Amino acid sequence: MTEAIRADYHDATDLLHMEYDRRIGYYSMPNDHFHDHYELYYLLSGERIYFIKDRSYLVKAGDLVFVDRNTVHKTLESGMPDHERIVLYLQPELFAAMAVTSELTEGLTEPFRWDIPIVRFPAQVAKVTEEIVAEMVREMRNPDEGSGMLLRHRALELLLHTYRHRHLARIQSDDQAPVLHPKIQVVVRYLNENYQNPVTLPEVADKFRISPHYLSRLFKQTTGFTFSDYLNLLRVKEAQRLLRESEESVTDIALLAGFGNFSHFGKMFKRSVQMSPRTYRQEYNGRDGIIKTQTTIN
Repeated sequence: MTEAIRADYHDATDLLHMEYDRRIGYYSMPNDHFHDHYELYYLLSGERIYFIKDRSYLVKAGDLVFVDRNTVHKTLESGMPDHERIVLYLQPELFAAMAVTSELTEGLTEPFRWDIPIVRFPAQVAKVTEEIVAEMVREMRNPDEGSGMLLRHRALELLLHTYRHRHLARIQSDDQAPVLHPKIQVVVRYLNENYQNPVTLPEVADKFRISPHYLSRLFKQTTGFTFSDYLNLLRVKEAQRLLRESEESVTDIALLAGFGNFSHFGKMFKRSVQMSPRTYRQEYNGRDGIIKTQTTIN
C-alpha cells in the first residue's frame, strides 16, 4: 500500500452507514466510544488490536468483528504499520425496512452477541466473504446508478453468508489467546461491575496489588483508554440507559450512574454523546425511542 484512501456511504434511510479506509503507517483510534447501532468490521489487510467490552483481540486480515449495540470498544495498532478496513454501521430498524423477518433478523444478529465476536472463515468460505467486500468497496469508491440498493443488499448478504457458515467461523477461547494483560482484564471486569460506586485508580491499584503508576500505564497501553476515560464512558453509557428507560431526574441519574459531581457528569456526557443529557432525553422521546449518536472513526 502506497497511498491512503477513504470512501463513505450514507444510506438515504439513515439506517446504514459504511466507511472504507486504507491507512498508511501506525494508527490507533483517537476516541473512546459506544453507540446504539450494530457495528460490523472487516479487515482487508494488515493487523489490528480490537478492544471490546473487557477483552482485546488480535484481528488479522480476513477477520470479521461484530460489535454489539452499546458496547464499549476501540481499535489499536498492533505494532504492524498500514491496514485496510471497511466498517458497516447498521441501525436495528434496517432489517424491518428491508422486509427481513424477525426470526431471520435474530439469526443475522447472533454473532454480535457471541462471547468472542470474531469470525475467521476457512479459505474457501473466506474467499466468498472477500468477494462480497471487494464489490462493496468498488461501489463505494465509484458510485453509480443503484449503488445504494446494491450496498444495502450486500450488507445483508454479508450477514447472511456469516450466519449460514457460522459453524465454520466461530473462534473458541483456546484459539484466541487474550491480548489483554491478565491483570488488566481483571481490572476491566471489576470496573464493568462497579462503575456506579465511588472508584479511584489508587483504590483499584491497592485492591489488585499493583502500583497506581504501573496500573495507569498498563491500562492505557493494553486497552487504548485511560483509566478515568474508561470509567467515565461506562457511567455515560449507564446514564444514557437511564435517560431512555426511567423517569428519574437528570440530577439523580448522574448519581445513579456513578458521577459524584453533576457539572463533571454534564461535561463527560456531552463529550461522549455530543449533546447534553436533557437534549438526549428529549430527542430520544421525540423519535419514538430511536436515537442516532454520532459515529466515531475506528
